[in-house]
Amino acid sequence: MGKNIYGLLNEMEMDFTEYEETELSDPEKEAAKQRILREVNRMENRTGNRMGKKKKRTGKWKIAAGTAAACALTISAIGVANPTLAENMFSNTFGKLIDTVKGEKYEEEKTAIYSKIGEKSVEAKEELAKREEKEEYAISAEDNGVTISVSDIYCDGYVLYYTATLKTDNEGLNQSDGILTSSKDAGSDILKVEGMDLSGYTSQAFQKSDGSVFVSANTIDLLSGISSGAFKAGENGTIIADWTITNLTGNLWDSWDAQGEYENTASVDGTWHLRFPVTVDTSENETFAIDRQENEVVVKDAVKTKAGLVIHVHLPDFRKAPYFDPYNDPDIGIKDAEGNFLQWMSQKHEENADGTTESWIMVLYNGEKELSFEVTAKDEAQTKLAEIAFQVP
Repeated sequence: MGKNIYGLLNEMEMDFTEYEETELSDPEKEAAKQRILREVNRMENRTGNRMGKKKKRTGKWKIAAGTAAACALTISAIGVANPTLAENMFSNTFGKLIDTVKGEKYEEEKTAIYSKIGEKSVEAKEELAKREEKEEYAISAEDNGVTISVSDIYCDGYVLYYTATLKTDNEGLNQSDGILTSSKDAGSDILKVEGMDLSGYTSQAFQKSDGSVFVSANTIDLLSGISSGAFKAGENGTIIADWTITNLTGNLWDSWDAQGEYENTASVDGTWHLRFPVTVDTSENETFAIDRQENEVVVKDAVKTKAGLVIHVHLPDFRKAPYFDPYNDPDIGIKDAEGNFLQWMSQKHEENADGTTESWIMVLYNGEKELSFEVTAKDEAQTKLAEIAFQVP
């Protein structure tokens, strides 16, 4: 595997004796972050890299990215000149994740998520340091020559997001492009939050980063858990996550066996049990009313979180007149003032007795003030059913 941008930058010889070391205040750090984000936006404008002018019709939710992949290079360069600033923006694990998606189809979308969540997350060891009962937790586990560790944690009550690293001396695993934690046999990757099994809400492979290091990002949709009534996230409280892995399978992403499955390089059984505390940080959550409607589509209210925006909407039964959609499945999305769709993070539906639907939609949020909620039919003309503009305070 070729050297990544981080390795190349680390090999640069620089004379720091000519620079005066200065500790930045919190306002200065925030100002520097904003300058970087503005520079990213200018790069996008110069290159014409604006996605989302028209929705792709490949699924129920249509999304587009809002951050350029150049963000990774910009932040890396700043990090070399000012390590304190880089550390405050996001951890090394997020930097590795950004590097693993270079050249992928959804590079921009993933870079946007990793950058924003990384900026707002906390390191697992920091979560552990806040608690006296450390013996109850395990943020790292080793078995059969493989060590898995939880690196970063983000939770706003709607989404639980955590990153992890895998290090191994197993030659077969190290030859793989990525390592899956779920085998053909069910139950090899179990994630429980407050005792509730949420394993089905995420399944992320460990992607090869460098040498014997693999990294993964895991998103747990707490909206669905909350809707069931069995799980309550609480406010500024602590929830406990139990993550148990019993099988690791190395795979080559561009090679398949006779059955059409990814070609395996190795399979390792063991028990990796990680138990880590999560602070449900609602300190930045802000609810505001919208109460606007068009053609029976109602945008009721929204909640701003540390990294997302949760929109609560009421949708009519689109199978009925005047819509006549037999699948009750139009395209929906949230646009910014330039016509770009904000990136999807999570979604929950609750159908009412009359066929109407209450929907909570979470998107990645970067401070946009002028937004609109759009509903479009999946007919040939792509008929617009509703376009409801609203402002975010």
